[in-house]
Amino acid sequence: MSTILCYTRRGQGTYPDKNYPGHVAYLCDLEHALHLAISDDGISFKPLRNNTGILFAACTFCEGDPKGTTKTLVDPWLTRDAAGAFLLCMLRRNQNAPDPLSVGSILLFSSKDLVRYREIGFLKVSEEAIRHPRCDYRAQTGDYEVYWENERGQAFCACSRDLTQISDVRPCEVRQASAETYGIDQCVPGNTIEISAEEARRVRMYLDEIRNTGVDPVRCILAAGMTPWNLPKAVCRYSDGSTHEKPVDWDLSGVDLNKPGEYEVPGRIRVKRWPFPLKLNFGPYVPGDINDPNMDTGMSDPCVTMYKGKYYLSSSGNQNIVLRCANTPEGVFSAEPVVIYRVPLQPGQHMNGTWAAELHVIDEVPYLFTTICPNGDWTHVKSVVLRCRGELLDPAAWEAPRFCVKANGELLTEGGISLDMTHFRDHGTDYVMWSDRKIRYGTDPLVIEPADVYIATIDPAAPWRLTSDPVCVLRPVFGWDRCETEVEEGPYLLRHGDELFVTVSGSSTGMADLYAVGLLHAKTGGNLLDPAAWDWWPYPLLTKESVPGEFGPGHNNFVQDPETGDDLMVYHAVPHDANGRALHRRPAMRRVHWASSGLPYLEMTPERDLDPRWERIVMKLTVCPKEGNP
Repeated sequence: MSTILCYTRRGQGTYPDKNYPGHVAYLCDLEHALHLAISDDGISFKPLRNNTGILFAACTFCEGDPKGTTKTLVDPWLTRDAAGAFLLCMLRRNQNAPDPLSVGSILLFSSKDLVRYREIGFLKVSEEAIRHPRCDYRAQTGDYEVYWENERGQAFCACSRDLTQISDVRPCEVRQASAETYGIDQCVPGNTIEISAEEARRVRMYLDEIRNTGVDPVRCILAAGMTPWNLPKAVCRYSDGSTHEKPVDWDLSGVDLNKPGEYEVPGRIRVKRWPFPLKLNFGPYVPGDINDPNMDTGMSDPCVTMYKGKYYLSSSGNQNIVLRCANTPEGVFSAEPVVIYRVPLQPGQHMNGTWAAELHVIDEVPYLFTTICPNGDWTHVKSVVLRCRGELLDPAAWEAPRFCVKANGELLTEGGISLDMTHFRDHGTDYVMWSDRKIRYGTDPLVIEPADVYIATIDPAAPWRLTSDPVCVLRPVFGWDRCETEVEEGPYLLRHGDELFVTVSGSSTGMADLYAVGLLHAKTGGNLLDPAAWDWWPYPLLTKESVPGEFGPGHNNFVQDPETGDDLMVYHAVPHDANGRALHRRPAMRRVHWASSGLPYLEMTPERDLDPRWERIVMKLTVCPKEGNP
């Protein structure tokens, strides 16, 4: 048996921002959520998901704030229901303040596997504020015993037959809350519960770190005199039960391929290691100059695209739209930048930003999807598309940007902004997805709503024009994607068999450290214009806790490694200097590992990818006599 600990973190104070004094991000948004840790001995507990939350309260849009009201969760209590499934009790709050909508109520969730949760609803137990709720099923009576305390420290118990109402309310003895932190940083414990081996396996499959645990034995048979042009790869095994094939550099110097026999061939498994940050070539431009194609000395929103055997890098910048070209995905970062289009300044403009440029090829025609930010004013950014009629690095081949429009010809977002548009095709239908934010202009201050993700179909011959109504498929509702800024942006498709995964970057745009990546999922061939076709994973897959030294990872795209066929994630993250000060965003690259859960694992570092113990292996090689020889 294994043991699960449920807990929250303290969530006190705000995240320090040494670059932008005055910006405030409340730690409770991230830490007042259900956290889990697992133990095999009931003593030593390992936090799951890098000590980050896996269940967050949904915000509300009924309390007068157009951005919604962020909710948090505290005081977890995990138990079993009458059917043996998991039952979770927690209290909902407005960040670090009481929630007026749920005074005296316990918020209940059910779960089959401790990975995904279904909100049951509120169980009202008091007219005043409560704390330390507990709920346990009593098989002998067929009902639930419910426990809570008021803020004066008085304890009460009650019965509930179906968790919709209570009866037999009575005072009871105070049950002391645990103060044990289990060695977990900032832990505010709930309780522990035993789980089966199968339940533990599933929890680890989804929520635990994935590491290389071994390599399968390698055997090969060759006929004497044959050229060993296709020697086996190594099958690496991982802690979640997944596998991955890796090329091996085999040393055949001790083998006589003309002489039948048994040989032991040493080899070294190859694993790619990309440094963070990737070194950028700034060419002849001076970093920081207004005409520099890069923003400051870093790079935001890198995007690598393959076209006609070459790889092209685009990114955010200013009015100089830039491409870099190389023969490999990693080579583009050291390639010299080429300005392929300069957005002209309109009267009264001193500069233009161009955000998140993505190169897409539709029916053999290259298009660059980007966003124009006039005079650096983010409240007026609009999505545009540029078409190329020749060589990608020839500025003369690029047509002027066209603003994205609805089917009726109106601007895509008249009362707000649009940005981060991406394109993909599924079952012969072309789609675009983008981030859309409604703004009520003319007020002081401006009334700004959350940034949501929309989808629509387009005309592939004119991808700036929608052919369907825009449909909202995602809103920032959880604490982790509302921290400091209520934003969902940067959607990009990753296809795996019949599964469609769209990574979305969420949370803070003002504090780059707090950026995170979430996941939308749908099935290929479905009605992708139906919001119900999309499943939003409830916790982030990539955060500042995922890989040490990489803060605010996000706004990524995917490209295939030409050598291995692996999916590679290109993204930006934020390094810190020796004093802990956040620097500018920098580009990075990593292999996407396909976990046994079927999800993309975005945290696969070289150390997790291949344990040094297994890097050097031995192949059992059998050289057989040639056919017809004795």
